[in-house]
Amino acid sequence: MEEWIALYKFGRLAGLAFVLVAIGAYAYWPSHKERLEAPALRMLEEEEEG
Repeated sequence: MEEWIALYKFGRLAGLAFVLVAIGAYAYWPSHKERLEAPALRMLEEEEEG
């Protein structure tokens, strides 16, 4: 029984780590990074004009 609990905890931790790495890779991939930063850059440009 205890080995099943350990496997469950390890699997849950591995799943969380995988999800976090996938989100980080998606956010910092060069093509996605430009698209994610575009609104912030546009907001800074509007602030400088105003």
